[in-house]
Amino acid sequence: MPDIPPTDDPAPRVLTLCKEKLGGSRGCWQAYLVAEDAHGMWLFTPAGSAFRASDGTTDQQVEVEGGDSPGLDSLVLVPPPEQNWLASWRVPQRDLHIAVDVCSWTRREDDVLRFQDWELDPFLLRSGVVGVEDLDDFADARAAGRLDQESAEAALAAAAWSERRLRRRSAPFDGQGDRLLAGAGLRGLAPLTRVPHPFDL
Repeated sequence: MPDIPPTDDPAPRVLTLCKEKLGGSRGCWQAYLVAEDAHGMWLFTPAGSAFRASDGTTDQQVEVEGGDSPGLDSLVLVPPPEQNWLASWRVPQRDLHIAVDVCSWTRREDDVLRFQDWELDPFLLRSGVVGVEDLDDFADARAAGRLDQESAEAALAAAAWSERRLRRRSAPFDGQGDRLLAGAGLRGLAPLTRVPHPFDL
């Protein structure tokens, strides 16, 4: 497991993540790069950070992970670009332990990571339950022609791969994400609130 730098290190690099829905809406948030290894980039967002969403006409700004103020810490793993998923770890206060967004990476440059959400969402609950959400949304997207056959097959393969590894607690869905999330939370990193407009990226 990569080492987390000591707490007196300067603040790590900040990256912006932008999620695009198949219907056209977008949402952005920011995160600190706290580790990087063969699994990808591990990005930490402290409690109190902002999530900025837009449907193109109206904007909404809320705290990342929601709930009672000031929100909750979270950790995201961005895998190598050829892989069709992004995974998020939640703090122990959340029943949802690990959530996976099956997606396509559409931009990875200039400290901006943009991905298109393909609807399928494998997950692991604290209770040990593993499953895949939003199968109906995926079917609707296919029926409406918003996802072509090649992308749909890649999405199903990524969802099946993620679900298997979540059930087995295989890397990267073992204890590494929890350790990195806990360690990053002790660093006292400032919340990230100056999030750019999703359509400016």
